Amino acid sequence: MDWYKEALYIREQSMKSNELFGTSLPLIASENILSPLCKEVLLSDFHGRYAEGTPGNRYYEGCEFFDNVELKAIELAKKLFRCSYADVRPTAGTTANMAVLKALIKPGETATVLDTADGAHISFGRWGAAGVRGINLVFYPFNDEEMNIDVDGAKKVIREVKPKLALFGQSVFLFPTPLKELAEVAHEVGAYVVYDGAHVLGLIAAGFFQDPLREGADVMTGSTHKTLPGPQGG
Repeated sequence: MDWYKEALYIREQSMKSNELFGTSLPLIASENILSPLCKEVLLSDFHGRYAEGTPGNRYYEGCEFFDNVELKAIELAKKLFRCSYADVRPTAGTTANMAVLKALIKPGETATVLDTADGAHISFGRWGAAGVRGINLVFYPFNDEEMNIDVDGAKKVIREVKPKLALFGQSVFLFPTPLKELAEVAHEVGAYVVYDGAHVLGLIAAGFFQDPLREGADVMTGSTHKTLPGPQGG
């Protein structure tokens, strides 16, 4: 086998993809375009280094510049989303959701959530991170005409089920979630409110969408390669 030839084939496919999307208008809402600055940093020496741990407490030497970047990213995230705590380590939005599920709910406990058939992200479904965690999922009713959660029906579900977590946020949706009304009910029964803002994070940051942390969410997760254009990450 000619390994060099095989490598050139991979390069050729990469170039063809560049050409395709360089002359097209992709309308996939979960994608974005990296800035030249972002591409430059991804091609830097950071790319091939380990930085396991947290700033000032790494398992590898030579991570002082990683520390500087991570601390700056945390500082900026807290300012951007007006929150008291931010973690920029997750490698994807799903990874961020997994961290939240691990921290706030135990296997066998109950969470309320929208069904994936109604637009919820797969990580909050039975075949995603929630299912892997062993969570009992109870779905909110959905209003097909309004294309949004049925508020009265969802309130009833939350009050009856008394979930440990009330999960919100979608990967397919047109309108803001009626979060404020539902968060109030969730807090009444002692539930944590989690909002997955991955697909609209840039709109939230810019003030062009709902503001989950001001509308009752205890935790908001997201990703950095959709409406918040950056590298793949959460």
